[in-house]
This record gives sequence, structure tokens and C-alpha cells, in this order.
Amino acid sequence: MEKAYDAGSTKPALADVIMSDSERSTRDVVRETIERDGSIKIGLARGLINARALARYIQETTGGRYTFEALVSAIRRYPINESATRRLNVGKIIRKLSMKNNIAVATIRNSPELPTKFAQFSKEIDYGRGETFRVISGPETVFVVVDSKNLAKITSMVSKSDIVMTLDNLAEIVSTESEDALMAPGVLAGQTTELVINGINLVACVAPVTSAIFILREEDATSAYLALRRLSKET
Repeated sequence: MEKAYDAGSTKPALADVIMSDSERSTRDVVRETIERDGSIKIGLARGLINARALARYIQETTGGRYTFEALVSAIRRYPINESATRRLNVGKIIRKLSMKNNIAVATIRNSPELPTKFAQFSKEIDYGRGETFRVISGPETVFVVVDSKNLAKITSMVSKSDIVMTLDNLAEIVSTESEDALMAPGVLAGQTTELVINGINLVACVAPVTSAIFILREEDATSAYLALRRLSKET
């Protein structure tokens, strides 16, 4: 279709600008709909959802703001195979998942004495029996992950004024990954996105080399574990 221009001007007419804005918005809403829902993305890639059905769904959920034809066109232009492949590659990298309940965390103001106190406390932890003690140190605070039974011991080592926050009734999910995770972009982002689209709120996320540790509420643990397990099986 020819573009409309004002006479004697090289600038596009107002109608053309409005049309361009509309096209951009349609493209954005299609991208956001697909990328925030892994089931839609995989369904499109596998041919379980077609462009026309998704266009009707978006049209209904947005109150008819976008035309059906524009939505179909934007969906067909979306690089769904590329996006789905990246998601599946994230799943292939996950080698093992484990979950543990009765976890607690404490955020403590950092101080020069803390490393010595934590080193002494570490001697009481039976790692062979699966007890948990993780320390993530920042410039101002230290984030400590322990079994719930040991939370009181940790907090008793410092003054109350140095305890920023404590949280109990948490769970920990550990995703152990292959060495391919070192060179594959978006592995952690892919896993956290999967949790977000399943309505999981993370308390914390730690990502040592070839693993990811997710701290979340106990009531969300099973749903989060199953979401990550489905991701790892979709290969």
C-alpha cells in the first residue's frame, strides 16, 4: 500500500504515523503474550496452537483493541521456532533437580567478625546428612541459608540490631546443570522465567557454576519443582 504524504513535504502524514504506532503496539502485545507463557510458546512451536486461534484469544483479552488481521500477521512474524528452541535447550542442560523443605534465611549486617563466627558454626553442620549452610556475602549485608532448626543459632551469634530480616517456612530447589551451562546464554533466565509464568515468587536465587539454587515459600515448592521438571523433560 502506498504511503500518504503531505503536499510539498517529505514527512509522512499523520495517518501514516498513527498506523506505524498501531503496528508497533500490535507487535509488542503479541510478543508479550507469547513470551510470558511458556505453554503458548511451546504450543505454537509444536503446531498445537495456530496463529488464528491465538489472535482471537489476544483480541478477547485486550477488549478488541487490535484488529484480527494485524494480530495474525504479527504472530506469524514472531520467531517462534527460535524462541522455543532456546527454551528447550535450557531444559536439556538441567541434569538433576532436588528439593528440600524446612529452610530459613537470615539477612545480617556485614562486619569483620562474621567470617570467624561462621567458620566456627560451619563445624557443627553435618553436610554428610544433607544439612544446609550457605553464605552469600555482599558489601553491606550477608544472606545466610540454613535449616530451620539452626536459624536461632545463627541469629544468636550477632546482636539483634544487626539482624535485618529473617524468614522461615521456606524451601530450597537445587538445579544441577551440565557443563554446557558455562557457554549457553540465558540458562538461569530461562528457569526463572518458567517459575514466573507458573506464578512462583522467589525469595532468592543463587547461581554458582553449573547450578542454580532457588529459595521460595514452602507452599510453592511442589509447583516450582514440577515446573522445572517439565522444562527438563521437554527435550
